[in-house]
Amino acid sequence: MDRQTARAKIKQLSEAITRHDHAYYVMDDPVVSDSEYDALMKTLAGLEAEFPEYVALDSPTQRVGAGVASGVRTFTHAVKMLSLDNTYSADELRAWFARVYKILGRDDVEFIVELKIDGVSAALVYEAGMFAVGATRGDGATGEDVTHNIRAMRSVPLRLRAAGPKLVEIRGEVYIDKADFDTVNARRREAGEDAFINARNAASGSLKLLDPAASAGRRLRFFVHSFGRMEGGRSLRSQSDFLSLARTWGFAVNPHTRLCRGADDTLKACAAFEAMRDELPYDVDGVVIKVNHFDDQLVLGETMKSPRWAVAFKFAAYQATTLVRAIVVQVGRTGVLTPVAELEPVFCGGVTISRATLHNFDEIARLGVAPGDRVLIERAGDVIPKVVKVVEKSLERVTLKKVPADCPACREEFVIEDEGGVARRCINPSCPKQLERRILHFAARDAMDIEGMGEAFVQQLLEKSLVHNVADVYTLKKEDLLALELFGEKKADNILAAVLKSKHQPLSRLIFGLGIPHIGSRASQLLARRFTDMDALARAGEDELKAVEDMGEVMARSVRDYFAKDVTHQLVGQLRAAGVNMAEPQVPSTGKLAGKVFVFTGEMVRYARSEAGARVKVLGADVGAAVTKATDFVVAGDRAGSKLEKARKLGVKVINEQEFEELIS
Repeated sequence: MDRQTARAKIKQLSEAITRHDHAYYVMDDPVVSDSEYDALMKTLAGLEAEFPEYVALDSPTQRVGAGVASGVRTFTHAVKMLSLDNTYSADELRAWFARVYKILGRDDVEFIVELKIDGVSAALVYEAGMFAVGATRGDGATGEDVTHNIRAMRSVPLRLRAAGPKLVEIRGEVYIDKADFDTVNARRREAGEDAFINARNAASGSLKLLDPAASAGRRLRFFVHSFGRMEGGRSLRSQSDFLSLARTWGFAVNPHTRLCRGADDTLKACAAFEAMRDELPYDVDGVVIKVNHFDDQLVLGETMKSPRWAVAFKFAAYQATTLVRAIVVQVGRTGVLTPVAELEPVFCGGVTISRATLHNFDEIARLGVAPGDRVLIERAGDVIPKVVKVVEKSLERVTLKKVPADCPACREEFVIEDEGGVARRCINPSCPKQLERRILHFAARDAMDIEGMGEAFVQQLLEKSLVHNVADVYTLKKEDLLALELFGEKKADNILAAVLKSKHQPLSRLIFGLGIPHIGSRASQLLARRFTDMDALARAGEDELKAVEDMGEVMARSVRDYFAKDVTHQLVGQLRAAGVNMAEPQVPSTGKLAGKVFVFTGEMVRYARSEAGARVKVLGADVGAAVTKATDFVVAGDRAGSKLEKARKLGVKVINEQEFEELIS
């Protein structure tokens, strides 16, 4: 290959890989497989080794360079990185609003609410559009120079994608998302190393590694939230203007931001964000509320420690310490045997916790936990909390029995799962504990919502052999219930009324109640909305299922496999014969896009994909994850990939961002 051809090829490969990095890490919309990406990187590295004079500073191969010498290098922030004052209640927030109104002399103030990512603050300096320095917050005045590790992060552009100022210092949060955190910990355990306690600790430790290759392996990511200084470039009027500009430069800007007017509107946004925290792929510990307009920020000013124009509202704590009273083995509805720690009750994340999962028996050994120990527990949403680590060992520790050889509920032998060889599962289909858990799940509030069908009641039903599957709930008679312990006329009537009422629940509740592996409440709603009745869902192929919003390959296969079983057909037939509703009510939409299906691909300038999707949903449309014949519009941004190609093959209408804006205006 001659030199000119090599130079052009290196430039072409560098630009292609940079686009793929942006699509994967910033837009969350990859257009090539991992193997294709690796092949491009290998080709580029080979050409650069052969023609080193054409290696550019912003080449993708230069992200992970040589490590740094031991010893901490510091960086002085030109503009101090202030910390935020925290608030923990609506009353404290209202007091902050009152102070803002008083200083500004008016109450028609615009606020912007942003998620508070539970990560590590960092500052990124760009000179003439090129990444120059990356540093941690440190004490606010002086941080640690971690340029080598920031450069290795593929969510950070090495060159601004659009014209930028002469100099700008971008500030944001370095974090690891939940899935990558689990992968990092799994690798550490395999290597015999201690697992990280939480994703924030992992991100902080990764930023300070001397070897950037090791840091890159942790898949650190970066969300922009502000800037420290800016020299040259266009003038900005507000925080919302800055976030829009940062997107055009190629940075990841969190899509969950909301412009609000006044205290009540802002408090509603805080509550909405707290409600969604468990659905996010990364950890958040609150929101940050900022006065949106920079002129107002200047008037409000700052104290020695914190800006007066911004405040943090912290969500309820998700960690606490407590005492382990006992360790018991629980049998789940799928037969998995799970050791559970019974705890001294403790308030955590807004609820009182008395039990926490230990996942499996190998985890007990890894944690070294035993009854009598004081442990750190962590609660993530509505699921059972987990034990994170032992913080204080008991002087009078109770010796644990060895791992049971059979199911504690039915005494049948269990089998060891292939997945890591650590999950024990009871394989007895008649195991009473499995059936008990399936019925309790079916009757739960988020499923069929059969009030009064609690654990003690279900246990009595099983002891009397009154139910053998969830459909048998609809065959119960009053005389059956009156024969049970502590059941009178009124209680029996109430239960039967709740059972009758549950027959009218929408299909989405029924799907969730069936307990299909990997299918939660939201996935059940999406499936019901797309297929509208049980028969259509049962007939759906894997490709049709994967086209449903947020439906991955594992989830689609799980649904398909579930409905392929004869026992499922029999169960659905029993439920249908009992008069259980098998359809999802279709809410009439007056929106101009009612019934239309949109798929978004590529990079849009004005909108994040989630924001664009939210806009069409308001107008009655649906959002698909994959392009199918049922897709009505594919909105293609810059550098759209395989979805655009598939749309053209299928003859699906493709529109650009300008046409999209005209459509939704």
